[in-house]
Amino acid sequence: MPSASKHLVLRVSTWHCRIDIPADLRPAFGNRRILSQSLKTGDKRLANDLASVQIGQWKSEFRRLREERIRQGDRWQEGLAQKAKEHLEKADAEILRAVRGTLIPANRPTPTIESVKRDQEALHSAYQSLYDDVSRMEQELGIPGLLDEVYSLLNDETLPTPTKFQRFSEIQQRVLAHSAKAKNLLPASGLAEALQIAAKPETYSPKSPISASAQSRFATHLAEQNANARTNDVYLSNINRFSRWLTTNGKELVFDHVAEYLNSVSKVRQTRLGHLAALRKFHKWAVRYDQYYREQQAAKQSPFENHEHPRVGASAGKSWVAYTQQEAERLHAAAMAKGDADLADLIAFACFTGCRIEELGRIRVDTTIFDADGTPTGFKVDQSKTPSGVREVPLHPRLIPIYQKRLKHPLGATRALFPGNDETKHGLRISALSQRFTKLKRSVGFGDQHVFHSFRKCTATLLQQAGVTPLTIPFLLGHDVGNVTFDVYSAGPSFEQKREAIATLKFSFQI
Repeated sequence: MPSASKHLVLRVSTWHCRIDIPADLRPAFGNRRILSQSLKTGDKRLANDLASVQIGQWKSEFRRLREERIRQGDRWQEGLAQKAKEHLEKADAEILRAVRGTLIPANRPTPTIESVKRDQEALHSAYQSLYDDVSRMEQELGIPGLLDEVYSLLNDETLPTPTKFQRFSEIQQRVLAHSAKAKNLLPASGLAEALQIAAKPETYSPKSPISASAQSRFATHLAEQNANARTNDVYLSNINRFSRWLTTNGKELVFDHVAEYLNSVSKVRQTRLGHLAALRKFHKWAVRYDQYYREQQAAKQSPFENHEHPRVGASAGKSWVAYTQQEAERLHAAAMAKGDADLADLIAFACFTGCRIEELGRIRVDTTIFDADGTPTGFKVDQSKTPSGVREVPLHPRLIPIYQKRLKHPLGATRALFPGNDETKHGLRISALSQRFTKLKRSVGFGDQHVFHSFRKCTATLLQQAGVTPLTIPFLLGHDVGNVTFDVYSAGPSFEQKREAIATLKFSFQI
């Protein structure tokens, strides 16, 4: 028996190297269970060195086969369907000729003793070649009883020729299915699908070239490029949705079908652009790093470019509208009138800080900034939509009493200032408060163009109108300035400068 560590076995006076073939890869090696190679030496020390090299080569081949299987994905189905279709077309033509009695040409020369003898010898040779090929396929493809079935069919004198042709066609279809299983290293469960496609290739419809494995690898790439998990998930969701649409509808990835998909998703310009942004990003990555996608799309113009979208009317979409100071005060008063102190305080925080709603939801005891006397003077935004959003925000004097009150009763495992669900994805813990705000603003008369984010626009507008320097406002709100000097090299305005800017805000809230 071979050594478990060295894979060596001595035969007579020569060392051989052996390795067990993993069960899932055996079809690629003619269903053999073991690979064996003579090392052509009787020196065990040299045999050890040679065996190490050989084992490395075999394992490298195992890895290559598995990686190729991953890259292939569902491509085997398309290839099998095409081969089965071509086979059936030829088989149908031959069966039709047999039925019509036109297999033998009408102008065939009159047979002679010599020609008959030659034909018999050729037929015997053809039979022998056929039996050899079928025997090899039976062993390599693992089709039990194949040779016996073919032999029995050839020697059955009771069957009409068209029927024999039909039976042979069915055997060939099975061979195509088993060949696909072996070539593509399909699991045992894959054989049933292969047999179905080989028998009825018309039932197969094209699948999306955006494979599950490509999406998985793109997700890893996206995480390395963008730290915002929420944005990444939206991109991946849009890509997956489009891929499923292609497969479900049996559509090829071409410009016209992308346009059809966009129309099925939405007529709204902004929504369509969001889907295209995700698909363009995937396309750019895939033509570089996904072999299958590259083979299909690299030489073509991107199907995601030059689409037109509504520019006027309701479908054109509009940016969210900022609340005026008076409108913000009206919403705060409405929350107070409903007895919803959490929502009223959230509105006050939004107006006096300009923070995004999820940033407010993540204010915690451990993100609070205290002065030497233990009074809260601000808080840190430690997670945000962009790197620029990670910042320190000073407290407006009118917010300090609310902040102190909430510090006394922190909520949840994270000890947050506002109630929420700490288990939600991407840290969007105050969805319930967000939904309550939506109901509140509608009850006051605001439509879809006014959202919670509109408070952020209100704050930015009032800061600018108060004469706050244009370079201070972006650092307060967590935006890029758009200049390398300020975005990369400058640490931004001081905490005191930002506090002075915040102090210019004036809202008549009943706090």
